[in-house]
Amino acid sequence: MSDTLTPQVINKLQAYLRKAFGSQILSVRARPKSPDMADVFAGDTGFAVIRVDDEDGELSYQMSWTIKEKPQPLSVQEMLRIQTLLRQLLGAKTLSVRGRGKLKDSAEVFVAEESLAILSADKDTYQFEMAILEMDLDDIL
Repeated sequence: MSDTLTPQVINKLQAYLRKAFGSQILSVRARPKSPDMADVFAGDTGFAVIRVDDEDGELSYQMSWTIKEKPQPLSVQEMLRIQTLLRQLLGAKTLSVRGRGKLKDSAEVFVAEESLAILSADKDTYQFEMAILEMDLDDIL
């Protein structure tokens, strides 16, 4: 297992994110001084970080994004507001933010009917967390 994001893996991650979100404006760029991390951009705007996760010998990639807004209770109106924000930034027209049953401190992010990420509210920010499994990249050329 490797904890380095090679150019080939970065290209696969970029292709995966573009396909998953249905958006060609997304790009993944290496961090030369941190070979186990890369930055995710929407156009020229950097917004997230991808880290290699080689825990328990199973390789995956964790995309983390801190949305610097004061969280509100995740009401239907707040989820719609966040959904609009995410759609605009990511260029993902079919993205939706949905409640998680009785959980009131987090929501699930879908594109079409595929669950891609969890959006959680902490004291001062929203946290967007998306796991990308190594097998998710198998079909990516």
